[in-house]
Order: sequence, then structure tokens, then C-alpha cells
Amino acid sequence: MAATNQKIKQVLEVAPEPTAALPAVIPLTSSSVTLGTLQAATPGALVAGASELAGELAAVIDKQHLSTLIKGRKHVNVEGWTTLGVMLGCIAREVSTTETDGIYTATVELVRMSDGACISRASAECGSPDELDKYGKPIWSARPRYARRSMAQTRATGKACRLAFSWIMSLAGYEVTPAKEMTPIVEAERELPPSTKITASQHKLLEAQIRDYRLDRERVKTWIAKAWHVEHFTDLTPVQFEKLLIKLESWAGEEYAKGEADSALSADVYPFSGVVYEH
Repeated sequence: MAATNQKIKQVLEVAPEPTAALPAVIPLTSSSVTLGTLQAATPGALVAGASELAGELAAVIDKQHLSTLIKGRKHVNVEGWTTLGVMLGCIAREVSTTETDGIYTATVELVRMSDGACISRASAECGSPDELDKYGKPIWSARPRYARRSMAQTRATGKACRLAFSWIMSLAGYEVTPAKEMTPIVEAERELPPSTKITASQHKLLEAQIRDYRLDRERVKTWIAKAWHVEHFTDLTPVQFEKLLIKLESWAGEEYAKGEADSALSADVYPFSGVVYEH
């Protein structure tokens, strides 16, 4: 028994074999990188491939005019974004579109055509009364329902593409915000068309001409009402204003001629009573 215990003691006192220290970082085996149909063995190769693809994309966008110039920068239309998606083997798919109080909210996924995997998902809305132009008028809330629904889907599609591929669009030299996401900004800054009525200065000139020519103001107003169905001088268009100035000069000439004929009776006054304004 003593011998057995002595043997066990000798075994326990034997020093253990030294073990090699584990490395602080365990390198992973390299694997290919895949982005849609774009594949590469390394991230660097993927970037190189994406740069080549970006060049082809820019050629298509420029040739087909798929971008909009906003404040001096090119923002790509949704057609340009979906073109990029198709080049990478991806398409947009509507998930849902809902409507609440006139505001449409659309959700769109970007899926890979090869296996249907979702690689990006985004939602966007259209129809909010908060979208106003620079004059405080609603941009979308007063438009037809189908237009608001379609715009919500368009915005969501562009946004889904941007979330996945904005870096490639940047490589192509374009802004990464889709053009339709810039719509509120563009609409808010859009100028109204030039006024179709005469200015205050033109109105003042018209009144002065009538007065200086000693014409009957009410008869002039009657004439424009018959000729153009315009009740007030301020409602005249610039074209009508120019034509009326010519008429005033013509009528003044008729007044002068009549005054000369009647000069024996009234040498210093050019009466208006006998002149009829012809169209």
C-alpha cells in the first residue's frame, strides 16, 4: 500500500508539458465579397469593380438625362437609381402603401433577383400639408390621390436604393440624395410665373396718359370692357396695355383734329363730346 501511494505521488509531481501561447488575433481565411452580381476576392477588388461599374452608370445617366440639376448639383432621378439596382441584379418591390388623412406612406424593398433576398428596405410619405412652397401654398396635399400614392412609392424606391448603393452613386460623381427626395426643396423655391397683369407703374402711366390727353376715363373703361372683357385697368395684361397706349394716342389725335375744326368757337379747349371710340 505504501509503495502504491509513493508511485502516485511521483506521478503528480511530474511537471506538465509547456503549452504554446495562443495568438492575440486569429486570422480568418479570406473569402469572396459579393454585392448583388458584383463579386470580388477582396474588399479592394470590390471597390475597383464598383468604380468600373460607376463609370458605366454615369454614361447611362448622362446619355438618358436621368439626373436633375438642383442648386448646381446633379441629383439622380429614381430611374437612374433603379438602373444601378438592375446593373447589380436587384429590383425594387413594393411591400405596402397606406393612406391616413390624405398622407400616403409607401414601403419598398430592394431584393436580389437571383435568390429574392432583401438587401434594403425603406419607407417614404407624400401628401403632408406641411409641404409648402415659398408662398405658403400646399405642394402635394391638394393633388389627386393617385399622384400622392405614386410619389410616395417613387420616394421610397429611391431611398431604398440610396441606403444600399449610395457609395457607388458617389463614385459615379453624383449627389447621393435622390432627386425626388429634393422635391420639397425645389417646390418651395420655385418662382411663380411672371404676372399676367400690368404693374402699378404701368397703371399709373395709363391714368396719366388719359388725363394728359383730356380723354373721358369712363369711356376708355367702356371700350376695354367691350374689346377685351376687362372691367378695371389693373386687370389689363401687358400686351393689352401696350395696345391701349396706342389707342389713347390715336384718340387724342382725333380730339385734337376736332378741336382744330371747332377752334372758331373754342380756341383753347379740346372737347371730347363728339368723338366715338372705335375698335
